[in-house]
Amino acid sequence: MQNIWLLTGIVVLFSTVQSVFGVGLLVFGTPTLLLLGCSFEETIAILLPSSVLISLMQVVDGRKHLDELRKSVLVYCVPCIVVGLALVLSNWLTFDIKLLVGVTLIISAFARFNEGMQQALVKVLKRYTKFYLMLMGLVHGISNMGGGFLTIFVTALYDDKARIRANIAYAYLVFALSQISVLLLFHIEAFHINCVPLAFVALGTYLTVGSFIYVKSSRAVYQQLITLFMLAYGVLLISQEL
Repeated sequence: MQNIWLLTGIVVLFSTVQSVFGVGLLVFGTPTLLLLGCSFEETIAILLPSSVLISLMQVVDGRKHLDELRKSVLVYCVPCIVVGLALVLSNWLTFDIKLLVGVTLIISAFARFNEGMQQALVKVLKRYTKFYLMLMGLVHGISNMGGGFLTIFVTALYDDKARIRANIAYAYLVFALSQISVLLLFHIEAFHINCVPLAFVALGTYLTVGSFIYVKSSRAVYQQLITLFMLAYGVLLISQEL
């Protein structure tokens, strides 16, 4: 699917979301493009360059808020992302991407809705951090949907809005660069010329609308909104398969 105007609208919308929350283009753009008939390879080729530019800007803006999570993401997430995506792109692993993405979103949303589940999750995360990071990397590699689990993980560790966004953006940047490397190796033809202007559309959205909304938003409001988005898209995707 290469309807440039529709793609531009999708990129602007979810770039705005990612500008505020640190996630958005992959979490919500992936199910949107899959619903519109894009292949998984085409979907990630369209979204990854845009995600990279926004995450890079957020990392630069929030670099003073980054901490030891940087090393853990590199050591435990990246290898699993590479393995998961390579299995999908080489057709060693075949399954219904839409269903997996939908289930992932709903699990993430319910964990964020329920305070008891959230507290229980925090305890589990602190005890099994390495395993969780590896699982998150694998999920992201095979579905592009690790952002939901990443958001749960980072918000469980931090309360400050700036620290949350900076650390999510750093992990997302690493995720996207890992995926681009694998996609270039297996399916370089998936990158269309439209990926370049769309990436700069995403950057422009971040520098204007996205940054303005981020400054004006409170942590409580944007946490609730992103949870609602995740739940809505999860239900929509699963309903498409029933």
